[in-house]
Amino acid sequence: MNYRQLEVFQAIMHTGSVTAAARMLNLTQPAVTKILRHTEDQLRFQLFSRVKGRLVPTQDAQALFPDVERVFDEMREVRQSIEDIRSARSGRLSIVSIPTLGEAILPQAISTFMAERPDVTLDFDVRPRRAVVQSIATQRADLGFAFLALEHAAVASTELCRGGVTCIMRRDHPLVRLDVITPANLVGHRLVFYSKDQGLRTLIDAVVADARVELEPSLEVGWISTAWSLVNKGIGVALVDNFSQLDAIYPDIIMKPFLPHIPLRAELLTTKNIPLSRLARDFLKTVSQCIRAPAV
Repeated sequence: MNYRQLEVFQAIMHTGSVTAAARMLNLTQPAVTKILRHTEDQLRFQLFSRVKGRLVPTQDAQALFPDVERVFDEMREVRQSIEDIRSARSGRLSIVSIPTLGEAILPQAISTFMAERPDVTLDFDVRPRRAVVQSIATQRADLGFAFLALEHAAVASTELCRGGVTCIMRRDHPLVRLDVITPANLVGHRLVFYSKDQGLRTLIDAVVADARVELEPSLEVGWISTAWSLVNKGIGVALVDNFSQLDAIYPDIIMKPFLPHIPLRAELLTTKNIPLSRLARDFLKTVSQCIRAPAV
């Protein structure tokens, strides 16, 4: 049975007459009669008996009907899935990010995006930058977010926004009186630095070396949130990227400009030659809106 034959059979089962079925399907009565006869010929059994002017389903038709109804239910689900995909209302999206962007830019974007699309499933993982690049290269994630990303032949990068390095300290720290912090200002103070395997640490070490000062960190950390937490407890000052503005969480911390300027570029990472889904494109629009929105 083809789709039209299934439609005619279902319509007659629901209405009990060829005339009503034709009206339901926007077909002529002769057309419905012809399709019904052709269907019965193909099946080699009768579907309906005429009783007092009505078509009464045979036992064979009644046995077949639940399966036909199930076909139409599944077709409706397919159509709904197509519409949901077209409008990006449902589906699954996998995102991986370095800690900084995962704690700064992305949470608001995810919150806004999920509020508008409650049926979307989103996988969000925070990983070191090497793992972010690898996840995109191997297609384990749809979208990656990083800065200082390592080049990979299978990964494309697009600039999202630009930032730099800032110095954070408690409001009661002696360096608060300075408008700008330089490497020389940090001499003699307890320092919280990124660990040596972090890309930002390499840039900071280069600037410190150019300034011809010696800075020995008291603590080395791998996660930006750890640096903020330690500084909040009064364990010195830290040089961090200014994407991670966690001052709303730590109101006792002050951010000071750091010179010389260390430019950073937040990047979107995608798998080369793999088109983004409608869902991914819509999420990136939300990310862009959150980046442009003024801080509150």
